[in-house]
Amino acid sequence: MRMVTTEVVIIGGGAAGCYAALNLNRRGIKSLIVCKGMVGKSGASLFAGNLVISGRLLGNTEANARNTAEFLIKYHNQFLIDQNWARDCGQWVEKVYYAELEEAGLYLRRDDAGDVVTNPGAIRSVAANTQGNSGVPFMDLRRKQIIKARVPRMEETVATALLRRPDGSVGGVFCLDHLTGEYTVVVARAVIMATGYSDRLYARSTGTREMSADGIAMAWRAGAALVNMEMQWWHTNDLAHPPTWQRIQIYPNPILGSEKSARMVNSEGEEFFNQQQDDPLAFGPYTLQLKALAKQVRAGKARYEGGYYAGFDNCTAAEVEAYTTYAKAYHQLGLRFPEQLLETAVTAHYRQGGIDVDTATMRSSVPGLYVAGGLGGHSNGLIALATYDGKVVADGVAGDLPNLGDGAPVEQDIALECNRLDALRNSSGTGMSPIKVKEKVRALMWDKVGVEKTTANMNSALDDLGEIRRDWLPDMRISNRTKSANYEWLDAIDVVNMVDACELIIHSSLERKESRGPFFRLDFPLTDNGKWLVANVLKKTDNGMRFEKRPYAQPLFKPDFETRDNFEVAW
Repeated sequence: MRMVTTEVVIIGGGAAGCYAALNLNRRGIKSLIVCKGMVGKSGASLFAGNLVISGRLLGNTEANARNTAEFLIKYHNQFLIDQNWARDCGQWVEKVYYAELEEAGLYLRRDDAGDVVTNPGAIRSVAANTQGNSGVPFMDLRRKQIIKARVPRMEETVATALLRRPDGSVGGVFCLDHLTGEYTVVVARAVIMATGYSDRLYARSTGTREMSADGIAMAWRAGAALVNMEMQWWHTNDLAHPPTWQRIQIYPNPILGSEKSARMVNSEGEEFFNQQQDDPLAFGPYTLQLKALAKQVRAGKARYEGGYYAGFDNCTAAEVEAYTTYAKAYHQLGLRFPEQLLETAVTAHYRQGGIDVDTATMRSSVPGLYVAGGLGGHSNGLIALATYDGKVVADGVAGDLPNLGDGAPVEQDIALECNRLDALRNSSGTGMSPIKVKEKVRALMWDKVGVEKTTANMNSALDDLGEIRRDWLPDMRISNRTKSANYEWLDAIDVVNMVDACELIIHSSLERKESRGPFFRLDFPLTDNGKWLVANVLKKTDNGMRFEKRPYAQPLFKPDFETRDNFEVAW
């Protein structure tokens, strides 16, 4: 077993983790990145995301600036957000973020007049797969910056447990290099968790294999409070077939450089969503698309796993291909573009909830443990927001570092984690392989804790997970006992985290007795701002868990009703 010492260890190599490391490096604070995949090359970094133009940047007016703030608070987070954090984030994006990107060489696409190409509508975005500022090129830039700054990295290394000092503070991380099988204990003054969203918990998901809710599970075991774990977001228009292409989208959001968008059609050929008619300002496309689809499902004209269609038959090929890669899927599948409609389906996209933090510092409820990006429960999505968290958490850690403990983690905890991982690798049960158990977990979450939820189905899912924990996990059959490149072992580690996280998600979903945004409960169909415009905080206790409600301050925007059918709410 190897021992490594650093001032700060960062778990996760996406937008938040990389930016935190770069900011700490500028301050002369030594950090180490531990990444389950490759820094800048795995998880949400493969696809991330919309660069929404904030404030008065790039020709935005004061009205545009207010529209962007309203979008973030109301339509993108359904008021479950620290509005002061949202305001501060928007100001930083406007004044710092884009200037830094262009200075670093990530240029924004402009038209012949020199203006930045954006989508139409009140919420302007400069994101497009062919535009050079989303996903791969964005994180390639961050990776190069990390390498240039000589920030140490432990890649293809999974963090399996947070290690605590005798005083209860977090002071290190237990890690497994899943290529060599070597264990490493990283001892640090502070731990920043930036593992991103817990996407890969459903049969259909936009997440990659790395995203098995490791951060949620580890933080919970260490005693960290969680918040709004029930708030899952969904894509409505990812390809239904083939299954390996479920992240490829025919999305009905406004097309950059065009006034048009894809349209959605039910099984009877009836159009049921067109952005230009249903939400022309593009304030709340995700939630409105999902609500429109749910009505078709209830009418028997669509299913969440398919049976409805989307496409660009209302557009010319040139206007779609000029700024997007939507046509790529058609051409690779040998389909006619743009006249052919493709069968689409829902996929789990990202979780709005996560670890509860102080948004001024990104401290969790456990001393020494900080959180940045999608793992936090204080905001929903967008790569710029995750990057801002990287800045805030670096500031918070730098300010706290002189007062943080520097003692070694408890030796007994290190031994226990070593023994736990050894036991998983040597599991000689007669049951399913770990990957089959993962598939079972994802299937039950899709079937019983999917888009539309009921108390009965969620309680049934808890029973199923209890059986998996009690009977299936101890009886997993692992055929590969080697240490190096043993992905069967990694699957076994993942599935334990998945079961922990799924149980927490279900308990939180049962606790929120309303429907809000993309959170649909058939037995509680109303959005209830009187009782549930609150943070749904989940805390660990000696004998289980308890919930607390924490109201959100509303200094900038307030909902204009107390209760209303969620399907009739525009956000």
